[in-house]
Amino acid sequence: MNFKILEYIVAIAETGNVTKAAERLFISQSGLNQQLIKLETELGTPLFHRSKKEMRPTHAGLIYIENARRILKMAQNCISQINDLSDNPRGTISFGLPYEHGADLFINIAKDFSHAFPNVAITLTEQNVREMEENVQTDRLDLAFVMIKDKPSSRHFDYVHLCTERLVLGIPRKHPMAQYAAPTGKPLNTMDLKHFKNDPFAFMFSGSTMRNVIDPLFEDAGYLPKIRYETHMNNVLYRLVSNGLCCTIMPQSYVQNGRGSVWFYPEQEPSWDWYIIFSKDRMLTAADRYLIQLSQNYAQKIKDYWNHYGVGFPPAILPDTDYR
Repeated sequence: MNFKILEYIVAIAETGNVTKAAERLFISQSGLNQQLIKLETELGTPLFHRSKKEMRPTHAGLIYIENARRILKMAQNCISQINDLSDNPRGTISFGLPYEHGADLFINIAKDFSHAFPNVAITLTEQNVREMEENVQTDRLDLAFVMIKDKPSSRHFDYVHLCTERLVLGIPRKHPMAQYAAPTGKPLNTMDLKHFKNDPFAFMFSGSTMRNVIDPLFEDAGYLPKIRYETHMNNVLYRLVSNGLCCTIMPQSYVQNGRGSVWFYPEQEPSWDWYIIFSKDRMLTAADRYLIQLSQNYAQKIKDYWNHYGVGFPPAILPDTDYR
């Protein structure tokens, strides 16, 4: 069977036009269009509705695309199973990571993984949760590390729980309520958001997973916060608070025990959960399973660290200088 044509049709369906599909596949637009026309002629029916803006699958196209994905998945699973029989497996894992958090997780598992599977490469892609879920579903990512607010319910994925991370309230150290903070390095005290009705806040951008956790907290508190700053970076939130410019709510992992700010657990106990996700149709390789196990092991270290210190990441386990 010609698996290439299956990949071609799936790419056209996912990108919505021949030009983008050709760019993804690293072939010429004219060559891809000829392959499509040839296939439609053989089948005796068009697979796509053509328009100037996009190409949408016909009913026959939907049937073809669904089965093409299934066949490609079966072929990949077959190759993976055979590869696992080797004493020194080879291959590539495409691993999706969230911005910021992903790098901190991966740097602490990369060395052990490389020692165990020296001939398995990992391709890292940083994306938001929605993008990673879409790419896992369409097999463009093998595994993805995501933060999710609600209990997983998708029929497309399997979920491996890593840990639950709490969101914490940060205020400048000169704020009148700062006197109620726990001593530095100790588990945090709890604070009611009602005390900050007149204070400016900085938050992650609207529509983000974190904002979906944060916004309902202020509904419960009975007021809309005065949002002075919005950003895509947790480090910016931390620095704004530590420089006395505002208050914030952010993940406990990105808080440092500095001099300019103090931190509390909000009374509503907001949190989100870390997961590794993969397609239900994917047959995990030995390398996949080991990468997941390393992630679980490091997540346990993070949980132990939070139980003791309240905030922050454990010191990074950086690779040594032996690059062999």
